[in-house]
Amino acid sequence: MFVPTTVLTLVGNGSVGKTSIINRFRDDGFAKQYKQTVGCDFFEKTVEFQGTMVKCTVWDIGGQSLSSKNLSNYVVASTSLFLCYDVTDPQSFGDVSDWLTMVRRAFDEKNASIVRETEEKNKELRAAGKREKKPKVTEMPMMYLVGNKIDLIAYRRVTEKEHNNFIKSENLSGGFFVSAGSGENVLTAFYKVAALSVGIELSEYELEFTKKVLSVSVGKEGEGKMKGSANIEQEDEQVHEDVMNMLEGGGGGGGGGQCNCLIS
Repeated sequence: MFVPTTVLTLVGNGSVGKTSIINRFRDDGFAKQYKQTVGCDFFEKTVEFQGTMVKCTVWDIGGQSLSSKNLSNYVVASTSLFLCYDVTDPQSFGDVSDWLTMVRRAFDEKNASIVRETEEKNKELRAAGKREKKPKVTEMPMMYLVGNKIDLIAYRRVTEKEHNNFIKSENLSGGFFVSAGSGENVLTAFYKVAALSVGIELSEYELEFTKKVLSVSVGKEGEGKMKGSANIEQEDEQVHEDVMNMLEGGGGGGGGGQCNCLIS
C-alpha cells in the first residue's frame, strides 16, 4: 500500500532551539534513523490522519559539514519548512529574512537548472522531430514562521504583531509559537503541518490531543529549557556563523567552497 511521505526541515540561527524542538518530536515516539548515503540523522514515524497513513520525516543534519550544493538539496527536498527564531532574541528574528532568502535562492537555482536541462533535451527532441517537453519545476514547500521559547515570558522581545506582520509580508503559509522546553504547541504545529502537506486539515478537536499544558519561566533567564539544550545551542553558534558567511557569499567552513551548515 502506498504511504505518502511528508518531510519537515527546520532552519534558523544557532541557539534558537531547533534541535530541542526535534528532541520533542523524538520523545513523542519518533524512531531515530541513519541514512548512510547522506550521513545524516533523521526521525521517522508513520501516523494516521483521518484514516490516511502518512510517513512523517524530520531531518536533523546535526553538525555535519555540508557544501552549499548539498544544503540546497536538503531544502528543495522538503515538503514543509519551519523558519525558526527565539522570541527572546530579536536578532534571531531579524535573521529569519536571511534564511528565507537562502531557501528561495535554493529553489530558484534548482529550477533554473531544471529549465537548462530540459532545454538541452528539447534540442535533441526537435532534431529528431519529436514533441518537446515542459520543464517540471520544483514547487516551494509550505513555509511557517516558528517562534520558540515562549515559556520565557519575562524575556520575550518579539511581539505577536511583529510575528504576524512577517508572515503576511512574506506570504508564508502560517506560523506558530512553541516552547521546546515545556512542549507547548510543538506537536500541535508538527501534526497540523504534516497533515496539511498531504491535503488533510485537522479539526481543533483532533489537534486538542496534541497539546500540552504550558509551564512558564519568569525567574532566571534560561529556565524551562530542555536538559542538555544549552550544550546543543553552544554547538550551533559556530554553525550559524558559517551559514551567515554563506549567505553573504563568504564561503564559510574555512575555505574550499564549503559551508559548515546546520538544518536541525
